[in-house]
Amino acid sequence: MEKKKKILMVHNYYQIPGGEDTVVINEKKLLEEHGYTVLLYSRNNNELRKMSKLQKLCLPFTTVFSIRTYREVKAIIKRNKIDVVHVHNTLNLISPSVYYAAFSTKTPVIQTIHNFRLLCPGALFYRDGQICEDCVDKGLKCAVTNKCYRGSKIQTLACVFTLKIHRFLGTYKKLNYICLTEFNKEKLLQLNKGKKQIIDPNKVFIKPNFK
Repeated sequence: MEKKKKILMVHNYYQIPGGEDTVVINEKKLLEEHGYTVLLYSRNNNELRKMSKLQKLCLPFTTVFSIRTYREVKAIIKRNKIDVVHVHNTLNLISPSVYYAAFSTKTPVIQTIHNFRLLCPGALFYRDGQICEDCVDKGLKCAVTNKCYRGSKIQTLACVFTLKIHRFLGTYKKLNYICLTEFNKEKLLQLNKGKKQIIDPNKVFIKPNFK
């Protein structure tokens, strides 16, 4: 009998619970029912309310790369001999450093695409009551101008900086992606519109039960 893989599920919970949070809970339960060992590494954005002023000042940097996440996730992977890291949300506290924790241990990473955050800091391609794809067509600077993340220019800038840094580093090209719909996949592949390939199209898949 084939040995079931050990999965580390990673999710940054939102301050207001939503659909992604429910998916994480349900997928973990479903995988466990089918014999997989599933560990959950999570943070909650409600932690932001309890942060000191210094911690909040550091947020623009830890949003790009959290040393805490890197160390904790790497230790979990090694200690539990994790086979796959499955990431749902990394914003704000977990950060893309979770990917590097997996890379450092040569553990495959799957990123489920729940929204359009990798292309649009507002995540929805929607602004001021209408569809908006300015960040795809004109660049991420549009999001900063329009304060697309939580109505804050500073928080949007941190989000944009994170996307730009990890596009430049080639972080997103090393990931495997699960999209919920064909439309979801088509939009994600628009990351490759420019001269540089941001993601590997051969690593983008549609979740089977949504076909």
